[in-house]
Amino acid sequence: MHSQVKFPVSLQETWAILKEEPGAFLVAGGTDSIPRANQRIEFHPLYVCLDRVPGLKGWSLEGETYTIGAMTTLVEIQESGLDPSLGALLQAASQVASPQIRNRATIGGNILQENRCIYFNQSVSWRRQDCCFKLGGNLCYQYRGSKDCVALFQSDVAPALMALNGSVVLESPRGQRVLPLEQIYLNRGRNNKALEKDEVLTKVLIPADKRLRSAYVRETIRGSIDFPLISCAAAFWMEGERIAQAQIVVGCAGVRPARAQRAEGLLVEATLSQVPELLPKVVEEAKRVIMPFRDSRVDGPARKTLGGEAVRKAILSLLAPAGQ
Repeated sequence: MHSQVKFPVSLQETWAILKEEPGAFLVAGGTDSIPRANQRIEFHPLYVCLDRVPGLKGWSLEGETYTIGAMTTLVEIQESGLDPSLGALLQAASQVASPQIRNRATIGGNILQENRCIYFNQSVSWRRQDCCFKLGGNLCYQYRGSKDCVALFQSDVAPALMALNGSVVLESPRGQRVLPLEQIYLNRGRNNKALEKDEVLTKVLIPADKRLRSAYVRETIRGSIDFPLISCAAAFWMEGERIAQAQIVVGCAGVRPARAQRAEGLLVEATLSQVPELLPKVVEEAKRVIMPFRDSRVDGPARKTLGGEAVRKAILSLLAPAGQ
């Protein structure tokens, strides 16, 4: 079977295609979906490529909000000149996969990428006979006994945007809605995005705040290509030397990025000089949000240890004077 590709030149044309073609599948850079098709993990008779739809690329500062088009590539974000306060996003975008992939992959695609695990993301020749939940079966090889899929969500960009209070703009024939990013993810490893079939993610919104400093750290086996084993995005909103607000988001913690709210609470009202003393407790609290199952490369205890190290590094990087 072969797939067809259409290139609409407007959102209206995109919605018309989605209405007329039940099997149509939206694609941005294609770095997530096309490999799955090549591995015969999934098949879509029609790909609807958003490359030619105007208004979906680039970024701007509008009032007190940064607006980034969903089709903006990760390398464009990496080289954008966005304010250093958005360090978590800049660092996350610069660490995804490889330069070749970052030149094609988009911020919207990274946000909406498929959850994955070794039992799902492999070619047909290596597939187990009994299918997992994501492939239409009734078991999870990654977490035996689970009543649903617990495949990991391994986006680099999503935890960074969540730590920065990012939102997304979703557009459909019924109009536009704006959702905090964390609200588009559901607590399941398959079909875990709360989007309607005809909704298009068109923009990412991030509040601009001069008090902000942020960072992103990932732990991997190799320095490039790999998805993160675990990651952490951390953000402080400063009032002088005092932390007025803190957000810690652990990526690859489970089926969605996880806020470490109890860990955040330990840092609020502390001064930067007090953070090193608080850090061991902060790390231990943050590790609690990491689901205990093993992934394809490390076991549960190792994931928690690596997660604690990512949290520690991210927070320590925020202690340097602003601009360094």
